[in-house]
Amino acid sequence: MKFSPTQAQAALILNALSGVGPVACAKIYAAFDGDLAAAFSAPEKELARISELGRAAVEKILNWKRFFDLKKEEEKMAKSGVEFVPFFDAKFPKILLEIPNPPIGIYVRGNVAALQTRRAIGIVGTRKASLYGTTQATKIGKELALSRWAVVSGLARGIDTAAHVGTLEGNGVAIAVLGCGIDIVYPPENAALYRRIIETGGAVVSEFPFGKVADKRSFPQRNRIIAGLGAGMLVVESDERGGSMISAEFAADFGRTVFALPGRVDQVNSRGCHRLIREGATLITSADDIISEMESVAIQPSLALEFGSDNNAGAGRAESAHHQPETSATTILATLPPEAATIFKEFAGGDALSPDTISERTNLPSGTISSNLTLLEISRLLARRADGLYEKIFN
Repeated sequence: MKFSPTQAQAALILNALSGVGPVACAKIYAAFDGDLAAAFSAPEKELARISELGRAAVEKILNWKRFFDLKKEEEKMAKSGVEFVPFFDAKFPKILLEIPNPPIGIYVRGNVAALQTRRAIGIVGTRKASLYGTTQATKIGKELALSRWAVVSGLARGIDTAAHVGTLEGNGVAIAVLGCGIDIVYPPENAALYRRIIETGGAVVSEFPFGKVADKRSFPQRNRIIAGLGAGMLVVESDERGGSMISAEFAADFGRTVFALPGRVDQVNSRGCHRLIREGATLITSADDIISEMESVAIQPSLALEFGSDNNAGAGRAESAHHQPETSATTILATLPPEAATIFKEFAGGDALSPDTISERTNLPSGTISSNLTLLEISRLLARRADGLYEKIFN
């Protein structure tokens, strides 16, 4: 009897098979009218007729159990609180679907909903950062967070780490994209930072299966996702070669705005940024330069978390208020799953509602209600009170 996986399982398996990749997966998806699972019950001849599927790829699909332990992978995911989100899932980042050959799926630990924001900036740079570079990356990350922009980076040493730290200092949403399996913290000294990103409402993302060790090929793949998740890309420090320049090239190819921070003319780490500026990247000296550039175009609303109630956070809100775009609830709801709009309608009368009450009124499953209440809360359409009830805060 042929194995009959779910659609999500089919994507999980194909994602793990080397030699099958996003392009081949898209061909399979089209060949079977959106039914990826059909590939695992199709005869060899039918698979062989699909363009982009070479003999080696067909052999791997037919004998996938030799290369991938599905049960073990699912057990690891369940144990560690990781979700695999395939490209056809409503929770897959819409902005990532806009890039050529988006990943078959992504492993996510933390707040999956945070990945739906279009108000995100990628920040990348050298691992061998100077004090100037790390100071600026931290400062800019914090300023972006205070203006309700999420920050995407790669959790690497140097500039990436500084950008994540600054984002967390600004009580913002940090998104870390790994070049290894999501169960591996690389570099290991960033284990505490990895946990903080998750605990504060951000997300850690990887395209790779559990146990995948980073290599020269996986980092460029990671960089394309960093570029894809951001509406813009900032390079803080970089030589003329390296991953940061690859990230900037991806961003430019994806139609994202590329920014570069200038440095000293006699410093190797400034050469890449200066080259980007000569080639048309926007020179910036602070987060305000990024914000003013990005918010001059139509950007969907932030899904960043609400700030804390301390005085500094309040001051940050007041100082950055002029950066907030005019946005309607209808516009925000258009970026969310349809169930979110169904739930939001229940608050039209101004009632404070519990999840149980919403369930009774809408007949939606409790899991669907819970995930969409989170989406509505971080979209700042609803607020959760101390007594556990939710109230409408956006008219």
